[in-house]
Amino acid sequence: MIRHIAFFSAIDPTYLDDIEAGLWVLKDNPHAVRFAVHRNLNLDEIPGPHPDFVVMADIQDEAALAAYKAHPLYAESIRRVRPLRDIRVAADLRLDDA
Repeated sequence: MIRHIAFFSAIDPTYLDDIEAGLWVLKDNPHAVRFAVHRNLNLDEIPGPHPDFVVMADIQDEAALAAYKAHPLYAESIRRVRPLRDIRVAADLRLDDA
C-alpha cells in the first residue's frame, strides 16, 4: 500500500474554499482505497511555512498510483487548484514497510 500525501498552500486566503473544493474532486477517483482532505489547524509553534491543506490517498501499489494520476479527475483537480495555490509538496510512502 502506498500513501500519497500532498501539502498545499493558497496564494491568498480568499481561495481556501475553492482550493478545498478542487481537492475534494479527487474523492471519486476509483484508484484510491482511502482519500481525505484536511485543513491545517496551524497549531505548530515553530516558525516557518505551514500548508493550508493536507491531502492523503491510500493507493494499492505503484501501478494504481500511476492510474490515479492519469485519471481525468486528477487532471480536473489540477486545473481547478493550480492557479490558486502557492506551494505544493508531495510524498509517497510505502505503508507495508516495517
